[in-house]
Amino acid sequence: MADDGTGARIVFLHASNRSPDRAWSAVGDLPGALFAVMPGYRTDVPATFDQDRWEARLLGTCDAGATVVAHSFGGPVAMRAAARRPDLVRALVLFEPAAYALARGKPAIEDHIRRVQPVLDRASTLSAAEFAVAFAAALAGQSIAPPTGAADLLAAERQRRLPGPWSLDTPDRIGLPTLVVTGGWNDEYEAIASRIVGARHVTLAGHGHRPQDHPDAVGVVRAFLDEV
Repeated sequence: MADDGTGARIVFLHASNRSPDRAWSAVGDLPGALFAVMPGYRTDVPATFDQDRWEARLLGTCDAGATVVAHSFGGPVAMRAAARRPDLVRALVLFEPAAYALARGKPAIEDHIRRVQPVLDRASTLSAAEFAVAFAAALAGQSIAPPTGAADLLAAERQRRLPGPWSLDTPDRIGLPTLVVTGGWNDEYEAIASRIVGARHVTLAGHGHRPQDHPDAVGVVRAFLDEV
């Protein structure tokens, strides 16, 4: 089990379409880091999302007193799991958590949902390659070539099987020490951070949706863990 030098065990939860080996940078190099692998991410066979199943996989990786570090889509999964099992999870570190359900009504959030939900509604009628093109256009207005490589098609198929994160059951009050790290680049994630009750919020700019890549990220996480 991971240990940050303070005796705190650390379990990392990846985001929606990144396998654990691609999800983390220096933060994931904390001594002995342990990575929770969600259903469909250990093999080449994607799985339909089930929030209870993802949470069970995460909690099954934790011993009592673990700190969970989660990114993006993994954020709301970790939040509900921690709120349900404070005997296993002692603290949370959330890098740009996709807890959209908490910030409904905010203009940036509603605009995102308006763009993306129609693509998700027809995901079952699209191939993985078609979905990747439509999803990129809805998400960020990007025009991309259809993926052809096996790894990119697998990532697209994993994403195609996920619901919008605004449909996840997400608590706004976790009752545990919580650090939220955003990149200061996107109004959606700043709005979400403002709605997580009692959380400490740190901005590490310059790395977009992956503030865990910031050179100060390890120090920020260590400082937080030293205090909890």
